[in-house]
Amino acid sequence: MPEYKGWIVTTSADRPIVDIRRDLEAAGFSVTNMFEEIGSISGAASEETVSKLRTIKGVVDVSPDLPIDIGPPDAPETW
Repeated sequence: MPEYKGWIVTTSADRPIVDIRRDLEAAGFSVTNMFEEIGSISGAASEETVSKLRTIKGVVDVSPDLPIDIGPPDAPETW
């Protein structure tokens, strides 16, 4: 069974984001969140599925969903 990883899909304004979501799910992408305001969709898929996702009309980019740590409040450095 393929390993599923988290991905962020960036969409264009060429198509409605709900239509892109439908096509992503049909290609095997498990959607967890849809951020209409910024044109992004997060979810999980296998590495093999990602190549299919990149060919969907309206998909601009598919990038790994990596954790972000900005440190504790009032830390002298945040990056």
